[in-house]
Amino acid sequence: MKKEELIFDENYVGTLTVQRVSKYYGESAEIKALDEVSLQLFAGQFVVILGASGSGKSTLLNLVGGMDTVSDGTINIAGVDITSLSEKMFAKYRREVVGFIFQFYNLMPNLTALENVELSVLPGGMLAEEALEKVGLSERKNNFPSELSGGEQQRVSIARAIVKNPKVLLCDEPTGALDSKTGKMIIKLLMDINKNKDKIIVVVTHNSAIAEVADRVIKLSDGKIVSDVFQKNPKLIEEIDL
Repeated sequence: MKKEELIFDENYVGTLTVQRVSKYYGESAEIKALDEVSLQLFAGQFVVILGASGSGKSTLLNLVGGMDTVSDGTINIAGVDITSLSEKMFAKYRREVVGFIFQFYNLMPNLTALENVELSVLPGGMLAEEALEKVGLSERKNNFPSELSGGEQQRVSIARAIVKNPKVLLCDEPTGALDSKTGKMIIKLLMDINKNKDKIIVVVTHNSAIAEVADRVIKLSDGKIVSDVFQKNPKLIEEIDL
């Protein structure tokens, strides 16, 4: 039997559409984490989603990334409605289409930097060594996480996310555990990855300073979008203080 594939629109231009998406929790759906959120994201934009704890920003990220399922609404990427995928295809979407970067790295402590990245290598994709080179860690590839600084560990997690060349790169508080200098280095690295304009890159954070360098800033409050601003002249990373 032919292996199942994710068939994207042949005119793929890198768009992701969230249409009236809601997420409820509790037996009687009394907790509304997201309330009919609609937006469209485009490849090449550096998008920051801002919101306080409990605003729904991480819930939205998890739904787009296939880490959770919607209660209502649809999420469509390049002609594929991920909310209607089978469980098998949903897992394939998470594995092949989405790259996740978390605040606390989630590296395997008993594996080297190279081995951690190799966990995400896909057939025909980027080599682990190439991904580590892109994040400037070629000389640290044989070191274990405990031998790396926080910034270096985060760069390993970025290499692990980009090694499969994902269409969607999602970052959940990627600088939250880092000092200002290292945090700016990580944001600069993400912006450099975006230079090819072939990925949908979203950073979720509560840090409003990061929003100053974004092409687009979306603010969430109580599960709703309260503003969506396209910035014509975002600041340079050197001009902000995290």
